[in-house]
Amino acid sequence: MTSTIVSVNIEPSTLKAYSKNEAVLNITVTSQNDQVLWCESEISVNSPLSLSFDSELARGKVRVGIVEPNQTISKKINIYTRPNNFPDEYEVSLLFFIYDRDGAIFERIEQKVPVICQEAQVENEEQQNVKK
Repeated sequence: MTSTIVSVNIEPSTLKAYSKNEAVLNITVTSQNDQVLWCESEISVNSPLSLSFDSELARGKVRVGIVEPNQTISKKINIYTRPNNFPDEYEVSLLFFIYDRDGAIFERIEQKVPVICQEAQVENEEQQNVKK
């Protein structure tokens, strides 16, 4: 059983294909033990996703912060698409390192989150089906 819970979600859940988009990656880390922990994450994306709005940036590191005993912290990271994104499902890979007070790795957690790009017509058809 892990003593740290990491949850990740992307808002909005779907992005428009063939256009520049921006989404927010929400990271939440919850400690379930009596230690002070430090959390950071390595983020990897593949084109057409990027961690920079004006260039292609495929890898990055984010310091999530200090997690007090039995507490929760969160961090938001922007994910961008280039205009050459096709209707498909792209993946964001996250590797979390949780350190204890001595700086040793306490836990290592891997997660993958899908980013779905759809054509605007598909979204409109789905909305019309909901109204019926």
